[in-house]
Amino acid sequence: MKLQTFVERVLAYDLERDTSKIIEDLRRLATNRRLLSEHLYNTVQQEGFSTKNSLYSAYAFVLHYNDLFTVRLGFWSPVSSQDESETFIYDLNHTHDFEMYAVGYSGDGYTTVIREILDDTPIRAGTIPILGEERVLKLAPGEVLHMPPLKEIHRQLPPNLMSASLSLLIHPLRSERNEEAWCFDENYRPTYPGIAKQETAFFEDSLSLLNNGSHSLPQ
Repeated sequence: MKLQTFVERVLAYDLERDTSKIIEDLRRLATNRRLLSEHLYNTVQQEGFSTKNSLYSAYAFVLHYNDLFTVRLGFWSPVSSQDESETFIYDLNHTHDFEMYAVGYSGDGYTTVIREILDDTPIRAGTIPILGEERVLKLAPGEVLHMPPLKEIHRQLPPNLMSASLSLLIHPLRSERNEEAWCFDENYRPTYPGIAKQETAFFEDSLSLLNNGSHSLPQ
């Protein structure tokens, strides 16, 4: 399936009810092995070598963005040190404030450990929520992970081989932004809201320097 076809189909769906259709289309999109090369070609054609609109983070590409959703291609590396693990935010228990679908794209895939939040009480620092049993999913090619917003805590564990995943992120409506995503310690005790804010800020500062420096290159 072509990326544009996928986007058009998702735009026509009821994002709250057509979960099975979205999952099936995401699996079909993941069979397209030219997604990254086509994205890079189109980006260079439209924007030159600027990375401003094409990177989601240091290890993920934004293939498509609109007001309703983002399509992202992320890469996940094996790690051999704690610093490398923190770069990819492995082994960090956290929630998301958006709905996410992810499918394994290449490699053996990262492993995710998930626990459902069983009560509707807002998360508070230091107070462990009531949680369901752990379930484990390895995001190998063709496997799909679907996470509703703010309902599950998960952490990623590194793959054995360099891997990639394809994700559909549904943007929350402004009227529904009543709660924040949270990070939790190893005992699922809430520690702070937001996910990897320091890492994100460092990446954005570095990217800004890179983009500013590109303007000073000789023509």
